[in-house]
Amino acid sequence: MADKVDKRNHLSRRDFIKTTSVGIGAAAIAGLNAVPAKGDSNEDKKVKWDKETDVLVVGTGFAGITSAMTAHDAGAKVLILEKAPKELEGGNSKVSGNMWWTPTDVETGIKYITALCYGLTDQESIKALAQGMFENNEWLKKLGVEPGSFGVFQPEYPELPGSEAVRTWSNAKGGFGAALYNPLRAQVDKRNIPIMYQTRAMELIRNSNGEIIGIKAESEGKTLNIQAKKGVILTCGGFEFAHDMQQQFLPGWPMYGRGSTYNTGDGIRMAQQAGAALWHMNNALAGIGAILIDDDDLGKKIPVSVSMFGSPYILTDQQGSRFMNESIRGRHGLGEKEHLIYFDTLNTQTFTRIPCYAICDARILKRPLASTAMKMGWYNCHSKYQWSQDNSAEIEKGWIIKGETIQVLSGKLGIKPEALEKTLTVYNQFCDTGIDTDFNKPKMGLTKIDQPPYVAMKIYPVMYNTQGGPRRNASCQIVDPFDKPIPRLYSAGELGSFWGWMYNGGGNNSECLATGRIAGANAAALKPW
Repeated sequence: MADKVDKRNHLSRRDFIKTTSVGIGAAAIAGLNAVPAKGDSNEDKKVKWDKETDVLVVGTGFAGITSAMTAHDAGAKVLILEKAPKELEGGNSKVSGNMWWTPTDVETGIKYITALCYGLTDQESIKALAQGMFENNEWLKKLGVEPGSFGVFQPEYPELPGSEAVRTWSNAKGGFGAALYNPLRAQVDKRNIPIMYQTRAMELIRNSNGEIIGIKAESEGKTLNIQAKKGVILTCGGFEFAHDMQQQFLPGWPMYGRGSTYNTGDGIRMAQQAGAALWHMNNALAGIGAILIDDDDLGKKIPVSVSMFGSPYILTDQQGSRFMNESIRGRHGLGEKEHLIYFDTLNTQTFTRIPCYAICDARILKRPLASTAMKMGWYNCHSKYQWSQDNSAEIEKGWIIKGETIQVLSGKLGIKPEALEKTLTVYNQFCDTGIDTDFNKPKMGLTKIDQPPYVAMKIYPVMYNTQGGPRRNASCQIVDPFDKPIPRLYSAGELGSFWGWMYNGGGNNSECLATGRIAGANAAALKPW
């Protein structure tokens, strides 16, 4: 267990600074001397400041509140900006599974994280991440969170070297929903750290020396210039709901996020304007799995995961052909090639599986296809919509498509009836023989689809989050294309995540806590400009 760690595997404490209650690796503070001396600048004097602070944090997820607490505890004055209203704060963190993982020792953790990153993240950053994750439980305990063994995804990629080091955790005192987020968020209030809600960070403000000295933000229809005397920390998540970015960077689109609809790439755009390099932009952590609904309360199209467990169904492309083994269990990351075959390069030059179609029969309508009982994901946590017991309201809305016959259903989907009929005939024959010669679906999953009326749903790729964004170094400094730190600019969490290709379940939450402490400590340690 994690409590029985060989201390010889723990990096020397002499290599760590003392600005936080838990040490941060020496690699994590490299480059602090890169901040240039302040010179006389007429440009600096032109800015009219509406507010000022030492450390300015953007975002209220795990990375944001951890950065803010760490900077505050190091003696800095801190202000947090949050684009969402208070009731929707917390971004992806609050609506996540609220679990995390730690390595049993740093060296084995480095080996596993290196394998997960697939050569796309430098070793110094991986070492800083592994060390920070190793220390997460010690830090959490000092804040009153009691790590309890979780067991799921322990490990998620057992075939990779170092996977034996994975231990997954949840808050033993937390109960259900936001079990880790709520006690950490309470620590922000305990410290009286102010948060400006419904305040969107728009642009980074630089002086003539190239230092980031503040942010131009929009709040209540007004533009504000907020001064950061020491540094700015961007923790405002990814670009799950920025479809223009998806078209440039992702392997298929549109995709939709399970998390915050406020993740529209703001931090990426601001960092680019300041000259930041980008990395990991193709990493969507997406798999097949959600329908889209128009949520009147939230005012946006959001994905809703539907449960087809126990009911016969197949997945087809837009021509009515099956393309995968429907029983494949997805994992976090781009390692599942079966979930990435969106683009039909041979025939149509289009994404014939975005959306794909779930084809079912009458049995699937005997229970609600979605529920908000499990408090995980944006819809489950924030939507007030009540799903009908027999799915009739959702059929009326067009979220579920019903046809008395396969021919009628095909017409509503725009599929040639003979194509879908052929697909179902072949599939039902597999069910009779117990052998799926096309995609090797297990016998126990082969149940005939033959009871009218027939039902279809348009299924879109759904992602936990994007990992891409401004590249950062082991100190969590955002760097330019030549790996030179942009002075006084940091990031933490999913905005330019260290995870390069795959991540073990709970890895993003772990990273948020680790990088939040690194960024917060380093920003607070700077001398005011």
